[in-house]
Amino acid sequence: MNFIQSLETYTNAQKWVGTNFIILGSLLLILATTVAFFINKSPLADGLKWGALCTGLLIIIGGFSYRNFSDKIQYNAKEIYGDNPTKFIQTEYNRMSKVNKGFIVYQMSFAAFVVASLIVILFVKSPFAKGISFAVAVLFIGVLIIEGFSQKSITTYNDELNVEFLKIP
Repeated sequence: MNFIQSLETYTNAQKWVGTNFIILGSLLLILATTVAFFINKSPLADGLKWGALCTGLLIIIGGFSYRNFSDKIQYNAKEIYGDNPTKFIQTEYNRMSKVNKGFIVYQMSFAAFVVASLIVILFVKSPFAKGISFAVAVLFIGVLIIEGFSQKSITTYNDELNVEFLKIP
């Protein structure tokens, strides 16, 4: 089994996630700009504008960081594999076990942010807070969808590592 090829497939999928975070952030910035220039001034519009601006900038930064982190993982893993393939399998097995276990926790956390935002939208009377909550809900729904697509690459790579890890004496 070619672990370097599997690793590249996994990290390319993670880079794709980072790229989609950047696209999502750009869409939020476009939303903020549109609200700022084309929607009448109101507390709801101001909340949406500032919420979309902040969440857009943060997810763009996160997207670039995610891509760079994926590059570092790939580079470090190739180095370890070149020195000692058994150590590579053990290291990657431990790392990917954490990633696989943490995936559902992250997804549940993102869903909690969506639910909390919806609660604010429904029950808080402040239009400014509703605008911010709407932007946060859009962000985390987007993140849930983007991360959901990456689960297949995580489980596939993790399953390959599990098979090889069990072969190590």
